[in-house]
Amino acid sequence: MKRYFATAALAVLTAAGPAIAQEQQVQPAQSAEKSMSTTTDAAGNYYTASEQSDFLASNLIGSRVYATTKEIDDAQPMNKVSTDWDDIGEVNNIIIGKDGAVKAVVLGIGGFLSMGEKNVAVKMNALRFVKKSGDDASDFYIVVKGDKASLEKAPTWKSRAGD
Repeated sequence: MKRYFATAALAVLTAAGPAIAQEQQVQPAQSAEKSMSTTTDAAGNYYTASEQSDFLASNLIGSRVYATTKEIDDAQPMNKVSTDWDDIGEVNNIIIGKDGAVKAVVLGIGGFLSMGEKNVAVKMNALRFVKKSGDDASDFYIVVKGDKASLEKAPTWKSRAGD
């Protein structure tokens, strides 16, 4: 299913490429400094550059998720997983509303090699992204406040038929 969506997205982007390029040609020239500081085109229709805090959904899906009952300081980079964190599973999916906002992130909790795994949807603001030490700004640990037992007891998320 993921391969189908990736192929469909690539086909749409490929078909839209000339239209996007054409739109950018009619825009007035901007200084390099101004174009780097903005994330939309002049009409506000396109997202033209990622911000440092952005990440791709494809990088989020499959990422390990940790839980802790302790306070999470996401401002301080860490060079390894804290001993206070439990490895609870991984990100299996992302739920996006028609308005484009991320409603929830589906976590695969428990199980072994995806067998016996339970899907739990947590709100995006329940996740903390703790930067890994090093030069790559896109490397982070995903941590949710709570404990493994409470997440295992959380209601199971079920997708609609056809999702």
